[in-house]
Amino acid sequence: MASLFDRLNHELEALGKRAQSALDEGKSQIELMRVRRARDHAALELGLMFHRQERGKEIDAARMDVLLWKLDDLAAELESVERDVNTAGGATAGADSGTGAEPAEPPPAEPVTTAAAATEAVAPE
Repeated sequence: MASLFDRLNHELEALGKRAQSALDEGKSQIELMRVRRARDHAALELGLMFHRQERGKEIDAARMDVLLWKLDDLAAELESVERDVNTAGGATAGADSGTGAEPAEPPPAEPVTTAAAATEAVAPE
């Protein structure tokens, strides 16, 4: 009877470790999404400032510098968080169903450079 309880206790401990590992990985994924969202927001704001500048409108050069520094910081933070997620994902991949980690980001789409090319991409003749 003691052997049964020891085995049950061992299984419960293993289950607890797997649950904690999944929780930690979930927290890392949320942090990854947070950093990406902050990076995307800063890049969008910088792009809008660049657009205004190209259209001859006045922009705040100090704000543009702040955004450039912020993007640099976020890129470094993103690299660190991705490394942590990939490290944690590799450690838990063997314990899970063996699916492994998904790619960090999808590959970039090919840009369409002209309106004619955009029309061809939508409705080929």
